[in-house]
Amino acid sequence: MTSSAQSVTTGEPQVQPHKKVGINRWDSPWLNAKFLVGLSMVLFIMLMGPIGRLFWPETLSYPASSPLNLPPPWAPGLDQTGLKVVTQTESVSSAATATPAAAAQPAATPAKTTGGTSMTGGNPLAKPTAAASASGGGSMTGSNPLAKPTAQTGAQGTRQLVGAAAYARFGVPSWEHPLGTESSGRDMLAVLLVGAPRSLRVGLIAATIGMLIGVVLGFTAGYMGGWVDAVIRTLSDAIIVIPVLAVLIVIGSYVKVLQIENMALLLAAFLWPAPTRYVRAQVLSMRERGYVNMARISGASSFSIMFGEMMPNMLPYIAASYTGNVSAAILAATSLEVLGLGPTRIPTLGMTIFYAINAAAILRGMWWWWGIPIVALVVVFSGLFLMTTGLDEIANPRLRGRKKAAAA
Repeated sequence: MTSSAQSVTTGEPQVQPHKKVGINRWDSPWLNAKFLVGLSMVLFIMLMGPIGRLFWPETLSYPASSPLNLPPPWAPGLDQTGLKVVTQTESVSSAATATPAAAAQPAATPAKTTGGTSMTGGNPLAKPTAAASASGGGSMTGSNPLAKPTAQTGAQGTRQLVGAAAYARFGVPSWEHPLGTESSGRDMLAVLLVGAPRSLRVGLIAATIGMLIGVVLGFTAGYMGGWVDAVIRTLSDAIIVIPVLAVLIVIGSYVKVLQIENMALLLAAFLWPAPTRYVRAQVLSMRERGYVNMARISGASSFSIMFGEMMPNMLPYIAASYTGNVSAAILAATSLEVLGLGPTRIPTLGMTIFYAINAAAILRGMWWWWGIPIVALVVVFSGLFLMTTGLDEIANPRLRGRKKAAAA
């Protein structure tokens, strides 16, 4: 009896093979959702510069190229004229407890309504105003004798102060500057399109140079061993404990003109010890494997064995370490720029935040000046983190197995 006949007679349902759906139906480890999402976020930031210049003029990122201090037109609280109107109500104790007869004649006995005295005595030379006579002048600090009277509703027990508040001291926003402008006359959209790719460029250059040095030294130390391994390991251990940010602050304070390339080279000088240790540990575990011994017996050179046999098997590990180094380089570069030690003539995300802090943008309510660069940095770091996590799953089959078991 066949298996199909047995399944019919027993009445048990046949188990259909699971069909893979989605982007990973080919069962490729590189089609990792976290890796692809992170890569798309990083590519979006990287391509903002060359693609954004086709739709938005780069010259608006120069000082004095736009009106000063314009909020975004989509900012919450803006009306048709671009001014935010705030209504502030204040309780009046006398009106809250007054009888209808007393409320009908609020100005007959102003002194009896609130006592007419101040806690500090007030200004003896000040002339009484209409608002002060209506409320009795009951200010806790004696009030301001030069203050203009304000409208109030004594019958309802509240005083209403209507006027332009947070956005009134700024210009009228326009869709010609969708992200607003800052105090130097720079368009924030142009600054974002120019500064975000340059901040990412610093991290890519520094991480690439540091990773190349680390891969070469790590392979050499792990495969050669002996005194070569001892020297390289001692150098990496000595440099990895140096407080990088403190040293970069000292160097950056003495460098008069700091360009993006110079900053990347400074960061790369401290980024190679970590990948050196990482690659060395991987090479030590791989140099005794069978395919390495066979290549050594067949007469292959050390260079061919390291970079022809072992290197392809370590690409996912190296890529994960590379994305981590990019994040560290961007964080270090942004820290220097926020302290004012970055390239002053080139708009970057860190220098934009530095100018915002220097101009008291937080106290002035110009949230778009410092908030937009921070959002761009969050997107960059989130994308790099997702790429690192995805590359870890690609390089480690155990993580992929746990993920499939959890999904099942």
